[in-house]
Amino acid sequence: MKHAYLIIAHNEEPLLQMLISSLDDERNDIYVHVDRKASFDGGTLRTSKSKLTVLLERFDARWGDFSLVEAELELLKTANIHAKYDYYHIISGVDIPIKSQDYIHAVCDVNSKLEFIGIAKASNEDLQWRSGHYFLFSREFKSKNLMIRMMRQMFLRMQDLLGYKRNNDIELKKGSQWCSITSDFVEYLLDREYEIRRRFHNTYCPDEVFIQTLCWNSPFKNRICNPEDEFDSCRRFIKWNNGTLEPIQVSDARAMNESNRWFARKVMRFDDMVKIRRRLFGDE
Repeated sequence: MKHAYLIIAHNEEPLLQMLISSLDDERNDIYVHVDRKASFDGGTLRTSKSKLTVLLERFDARWGDFSLVEAELELLKTANIHAKYDYYHIISGVDIPIKSQDYIHAVCDVNSKLEFIGIAKASNEDLQWRSGHYFLFSREFKSKNLMIRMMRQMFLRMQDLLGYKRNNDIELKKGSQWCSITSDFVEYLLDREYEIRRRFHNTYCPDEVFIQTLCWNSPFKNRICNPEDEFDSCRRFIKWNNGTLEPIQVSDARAMNESNRWFARKVMRFDDMVKIRRRLFGDE
């Protein structure tokens, strides 16, 4: 099987290079989007076995904004043009593989029709708030500007008063942005790029909704690995604590090793990544 790794990188070039080196395998091709705000352009990144492609177009990707979906779509389109891969793994630049490439390829060989997509437990009210409204200033969700926040809230309130709702004709789902999907489903997504833009532009955190929602409302729904367990289904080791993403620690290595997860996120320090890999794989 041939796999494509699609990496969304924002910073930390040494961590990114170590991640790429850990994926460097003749069975893999690697595609990287380097955020426009990053202090590097990816020109020094290297592989010895995998084909490495750094996207020329660099989006200024913002938390909660559709620009993250733009980066994902561009990675998917670029990879799909180059080849038809058995699996496309979407990961971040501060992820770390916690299983070997032999292990990941073997599981995918046996389960070649599964979509490793996480479906989170979420109320309909939460999903409708995220994707049923039109959000002003969606590139500024983290802004502390009081005027921006007040205008956004007033516009949301106006939509509620007028009974305006987006995406009320499909069942909405959300989950981890990070997933591993088949070539068939990638084709399905790319064929619906216009629909993705129409439905999810100026919504809240569409990167956590568009893949899950399109898959759930398609023939691929029955191919979701485990719709009852978000992180088992997407095979990601992610530490959430009361809604806060906690970085991976060296002390998590044993739990990661004993899990069936393929990747962990996120690693904050280069030294931690080195130590974790040493504990997991005996790297020197």
